[in-house]
Amino acid sequence: MPPAEAPSCQTRETLKARMRADLKVYKDAVVELDQSSGLDFKKARQRAEHTRLAYEAARDMLEAHIAAHACA
Repeated sequence: MPPAEAPSCQTRETLKARMRADLKVYKDAVVELDQSSGLDFKKARQRAEHTRLAYEAARDMLEAHIAAHACA
């Protein structure tokens, strides 16, 4: 008999989607950073740092939700 699947958790799916979206924005910011120089580099670095923090916050929220609700 196949193992029963855990019931879907809408909050987990929403947090996962947010994390993936933030990761894409972070990746785009890193590409922009790689292609920048001078004053543009400084702005790109600030954007990359901001997007990294947003991604990490989204990841932490997802991990905390999974830990609290055991809905892996």
